[in-house]
Amino acid sequence: MQLGGEAEDMALRTVRTRAVRTRAVRTRAVRTRAVLARAGRTRRGAAGLVIGLAAVGLGIYAGFAGQPARAGNAPVPGLAVSAAAANRLDGIARGFAKANGDSRPAWINAVITTHARALASATPGDSEAAGARADVYLITMRGHFTGHMAAVPPGAKLPTGSYLSIVISARSFMVMDWGLSPGAPPVSPASLGPVRSLRA
Repeated sequence: MQLGGEAEDMALRTVRTRAVRTRAVRTRAVRTRAVLARAGRTRRGAAGLVIGLAAVGLGIYAGFAGQPARAGNAPVPGLAVSAAAANRLDGIARGFAKANGDSRPAWINAVITTHARALASATPGDSEAAGARADVYLITMRGHFTGHMAAVPPGAKLPTGSYLSIVISARSFMVMDWGLSPGAPPVSPASLGPVRSLRA
């Protein structure tokens, strides 16, 4: 059946639109794979990927999925961690603890602070000039941990420790940094703001 001039033009535009949309979807898929590949080659990226896989295996996706915090409900340093945020942080903490050798830490707590202050507690000596003032959640837990997610030279022993600290983006709930130490953090989480206990 032949189409009139106007109908034929409309059909051609529809086909072209679908082709453009298909190419856009393919482009986004390629970009996503590229981002994941780059992330896997970095310490922080690898940590985020590994804990993400651990969380899926445990069925605790809440800490990684879902919408970022809305501006009206954004956490503020000096205020207590909300119940909704605590539930998500608990899922992240449990997955991270299990991935590093202790599925039942003695205790877990969280506090809202800035990235710079969180690093002073979690990874002393580390710094992040670009995002030093960004709001984050600092999770601290005590248990018997082995740093299976740590980047070590071939043949070197994995680090062990009794205190595991995780820095979580307050906006996206993604893991930004983490640290493992034999002793308590040099900067107590309680000195950074109201500490909320998570389920242990």
